[in-house]
Amino acid sequence: MQIQFLGGASGVGATCQLVALGGRHVLVDAGVRMDGGDRLPDLAALDGIHLDAILVTHAHADHIGALPLVADRFPGVPIYATAATLRLMEVMLGDAVRVMARRAADELELPLYDDALVAATLRRLRPLAMGEQRLPELPDVLIYAQRAGHIAGAVSLGFEAQDGRLVISGDVSITPQRTILGAATPAPLRPDLLVLESTYGARLHPNRAIEERRLAEAVAEVIERGGHCLIPAFALGRAQEVILILRAAQRDGVIPPFPIAVDGLVRSVCAAYAAFPDALGPALRRYVLGGGRPFFSSRIQPVENQIQRERVLTGPPAAIIASSGMLTGGPSVWYAERLAEQPQAAIFFSGYLDEEAPGRRLLDLADAQPERRQMTFGARTVRVACQIGRYGLSAHADGDELAALVRTLKPRTVALVHGDPEARAALAARLTDLAELVSPQDGQTLTVAPSARGGRRVVLPPSPEPAESAHTLGNGDALETAGLERLWTALRDGSGMQTMSVRELARVWYGPEVTSEQEAQAGAILEAGSAYFMPLPLAPGLWRLPAPAEVRRALAAGGGRRTGPRINSAGIQAIIDQHLGSAPDLYQRSIDAETGAVMLRYFFPVVAAERDAAAITQIAAEAGVPVTVWPYPHQAQLAALALELLPDGLQAERSPAIYQDEGRVEVRCQGSVDPATIAAVEAAFQQRTGLRLTLRVPGVPQAAEVPAVVDEASFAPPEGAVPSELNFALSTARTWFGPASGCYKASADQQTRVITLRFYFPLVARSSYTAQLAELAAFIGWTVRLWPQPHQEALMRAAREALPPGLTAQSSPALQNATCEVVVRVQGACSRAELTEAVTRVREQTGWLLTVRGANLTDASV
Repeated sequence: MQIQFLGGASGVGATCQLVALGGRHVLVDAGVRMDGGDRLPDLAALDGIHLDAILVTHAHADHIGALPLVADRFPGVPIYATAATLRLMEVMLGDAVRVMARRAADELELPLYDDALVAATLRRLRPLAMGEQRLPELPDVLIYAQRAGHIAGAVSLGFEAQDGRLVISGDVSITPQRTILGAATPAPLRPDLLVLESTYGARLHPNRAIEERRLAEAVAEVIERGGHCLIPAFALGRAQEVILILRAAQRDGVIPPFPIAVDGLVRSVCAAYAAFPDALGPALRRYVLGGGRPFFSSRIQPVENQIQRERVLTGPPAAIIASSGMLTGGPSVWYAERLAEQPQAAIFFSGYLDEEAPGRRLLDLADAQPERRQMTFGARTVRVACQIGRYGLSAHADGDELAALVRTLKPRTVALVHGDPEARAALAARLTDLAELVSPQDGQTLTVAPSARGGRRVVLPPSPEPAESAHTLGNGDALETAGLERLWTALRDGSGMQTMSVRELARVWYGPEVTSEQEAQAGAILEAGSAYFMPLPLAPGLWRLPAPAEVRRALAAGGGRRTGPRINSAGIQAIIDQHLGSAPDLYQRSIDAETGAVMLRYFFPVVAAERDAAAITQIAAEAGVPVTVWPYPHQAQLAALALELLPDGLQAERSPAIYQDEGRVEVRCQGSVDPATIAAVEAAFQQRTGLRLTLRVPGVPQAAEVPAVVDEASFAPPEGAVPSELNFALSTARTWFGPASGCYKASADQQTRVITLRFYFPLVARSSYTAQLAELAAFIGWTVRLWPQPHQEALMRAAREALPPGLTAQSSPALQNATCEVVVRVQGACSRAELTEAVTRVREQTGWLLTVRGANLTDASV
């Protein structure tokens, strides 16, 4: 038995494997690379081969994108895939033709194939059943197809014949998703060879439910501050997951309702899901069979054309789910180019990002200094001001899950494919004691042959010899930073997958009699960081020798050398535990891997930041890193507490409404209770959360409420005024109130003919521009409305910048929306006059009251 890797072995993309067993030849997958000039697998290797059948693991482009070319070479060969994959291949290959035609027109790029070739390919499709089976074209080969998770219809494939047993994992996901179940154990057990994907072999995924909640809440926070949120997503699989996550969070009251726009190939894939309910998870299958539309609703709408696309961005804040997931093409690029410059907007990634993909370059800017946050889209370079984030919703198994699969399957040999060098090297380190390991390169052939000890085993390729004699490498000199390049050059084989311990590297440099002091000194040099040796994730003490291309990238990015000591995350966590380990409302602590900066997320941050102020200051002092409290409350906990505090006699009519910009939660109730009880409940809620609770009860008058951040000031046009055309009205509003006025965004709702202006500080804007706003409404014939919420980052920045020189903020300012107050806890000293000047400055600039706590006044006795 042999397997030749025509593509997808030494990286992600263009997966294609030629299997010879049982006297037959089978091709498994034929994909394309999603970027780069060399998009195809090595199809020339098929010359002279009598191909008997083609099997497809799933319908992603990196596994099927080259199928029409293969089908054209072998016109009589059937193509087998599951029913769901057959339907999805129609959608994906049809879209590929449209994309190539567009590139041919725009970029003069020759298309790989056309509609006619795709149609001929689709006519050759044959259904592949789940489980054990034989195919007419492969009479002496037993085929196994087992659910692989990943996406609908995906399978792992097994082959058993007289000359060997083989399992090809395909892309596999162990964790159940909202659309599909997780992977079943592949078959057959104890194969001679397991070809295993390693996409996330160097990672451990976070808890799926927590990541889903984090994403939903983050999107809601962007909407609440008046921004649009783009989620670039793979059209097949990931986009459907994100839609269901946001829909469920809105349904359950975890986040408030807001519009969701679905654009690009995502639309067609969503529509296709109704054709294969049996491939979906139980809950989604029942919903589809009952006639439900899981991916669209009154709030979730498809975007069909460019006009609708522009209306999305000029309309009210919305979430936008669009392909492609890596920003390599599709409408997600169009949205990203326009949203990147908007500070109130966000772009959140949720899937795999190739090292060379535009999405990876944008993600790398998330923590960059402002002057370096620039991104080129086509011929246009923009300043990136939006929020950038990433959430772990992977449809690939992580290192632990892949190791568990190997333990269950018990293969003799594992070939690691479909991963970058770091992922394959890290996974190899985890599997060392479980099986023989090989990391094939594209173009390589593995042979399964009879073993001298009985049975069969893979004939492993010989290991390359070092380029230099190892024992003379150091020539008696101490290993310093300058010697790392020489050490790497002597040892590397170019694969990027070699791993060595500190002791092994020290022995190469110093010789076999290396001392403990020399080993420690070598470890310190490696820890300082370089482009030539990289620590192996999930395998402490092991260092990877990157491939030459990786070294060139690292050197271009600054050499890979650390500017300070390695962050001791475990030590910082221990300090947090010491001071805040008993805080029941602290639900997440995150530590920046590069700076050590700590972000604390509380259920109710207004109260917690005040209560734990001393502990937070102590953590910052002991750890030597900044500590910030995330300013947004946990919406699910807010809603739960509001319902928990309802007195006997009241029942909520619906889920609580959360008005974050007003610092208020409202519950509409049925029943009867006296006003004193209502007042007591509302006071208890404010004491525990720092936010106001409003109980709307029939027949009970409402107490006079504290004004919101600003009245939702609306300026209506005079009666009989003729409304202007949409684009004219919006363009005029942006001209009248440009950036110099403090207006950072203008949007329009064509149905209600309302122009909404978002100012950094709306309290000041209303008092300063009342006459101009009324004049604008009369001029364009539209109602002009001020968005009531200030720009939170601008408000916190204004508070920090106003502090006298002798004061230093200890954490991010806390915003008390209900009272229009920004609270800053500080260290240091200043005069009373300096503090008064700061308060006045913030009041004049923002309309808010600055409250400074912890300052030592140098003239306190005056």
